[in-house]
Amino acid sequence: MSSTSSRPRHSGRLRIFIYFNIALSVITMVAGVGLVYANWTLGNRQVVSIDPVGQTGGDLNLPVGDLRAKNFLVTGSDNADCVDPNSRYAGGFGDRSNYGERSDSIMVVRVNPTDNQAAILSFPRDMWVKQAGTGRSNRINTNFDKRSPNQLIRTIKDNFGISIDHYVNVDFCAFSDIVDAVGGVRVPFPFRARDTRTGFRVLKENSCYSFEGDHALAYLRSRRYSWYDPSVGNWQQDGTSDWGRINRQQDFLKRMIRKSLDKSRTDPRVAAGILTATLKNVITDDRLTPLTVLQLGQAMRDFNTETMGNYTMPGLGQLIDNESVIVPDFDSSTSKKILAVFQGKASLSTTLPDAKPASLSTTSVPVLQVVAAAMSNTAQPPRSTTTTSTTTTTIPSVEIDQFPRGVVPPDDPTCPY
Repeated sequence: MSSTSSRPRHSGRLRIFIYFNIALSVITMVAGVGLVYANWTLGNRQVVSIDPVGQTGGDLNLPVGDLRAKNFLVTGSDNADCVDPNSRYAGGFGDRSNYGERSDSIMVVRVNPTDNQAAILSFPRDMWVKQAGTGRSNRINTNFDKRSPNQLIRTIKDNFGISIDHYVNVDFCAFSDIVDAVGGVRVPFPFRARDTRTGFRVLKENSCYSFEGDHALAYLRSRRYSWYDPSVGNWQQDGTSDWGRINRQQDFLKRMIRKSLDKSRTDPRVAAGILTATLKNVITDDRLTPLTVLQLGQAMRDFNTETMGNYTMPGLGQLIDNESVIVPDFDSSTSKKILAVFQGKASLSTTLPDAKPASLSTTSVPVLQVVAAAMSNTAQPPRSTTTTSTTTTTIPSVEIDQFPRGVVPPDDPTCPY
């Protein structure tokens, strides 16, 4: 991808405000929308209360921004109402009247203002966990209730040792509306691709395809992604299911952030459109106030979305009670390093990945360096490496090599978004 020096530099507040609108799905002020309008819309958002399970605590109203790292639990609701029943993609949702709303995406976004870094940890919805306070085990998404997130928060804490400071839920309807608000999001496809169940399809190879609304949603929900291999003259299915889908969602999220930043910088109507689209479908915790977001925006003024690390909790497929589930892998070095970051036992720093030529790629996850600030039994002992740091202190670091799973778009600089 092109270097940051070739792109216009956005103000720190604008970057973090747009980032929260999408990456965290928090409705917040966008430069050009206006402080009065943003505070009014934030005041009318849907809010819930969350239990202080291991939260940072303390006074959130710091004059120059809250510099403590924060974990945001972000859930995406699998809501059949997100697709027009007359749309060609409506069939991908099927009849879900007996399912109600389920979380189709569960992730923790860690934001660290001290070093202007952020990272995303996604949990497959079929991950098998112990349900907090019940003595039973089940899929992680069975703990989801968008208006009462405490069961899911406690379950994440009990199973993974990760404390949650703030909560955001967004219906997938919002993603569809935001894509339309920014005029579509482009994704490179070196080969033809499709999912016959959701209706997603791109039937031109070596294309920079522009997704709109419902089609973007069909792409984001694809668990039976297939691509056409011209070498054998046949369609090949990505057998990684949820793993591949998560990586494609993370890739799409970054592209949507980049386009939102660039479009909102010059067109306040786009910023207002994003705000309106997200308002209808977002719930946040009541501690995530406009002032808190303003302060975090100031603290994160140098944040660069391209350095954001994307991770998926490692796990192993098993058959439990005749159901295919994913059991968390706590023993691998990768798992221990990832959890050390999100538990606050290690800080993180990232470097921009080099652009890659257009080709079929199995992962969009960049290499993330974890600075071992307070390693414990949760993480492997660090090995000595040469680190790049903004401070003059030499500190040990370890690298996280997230294993590649699934088919995701290549990092094609000619098709950034």
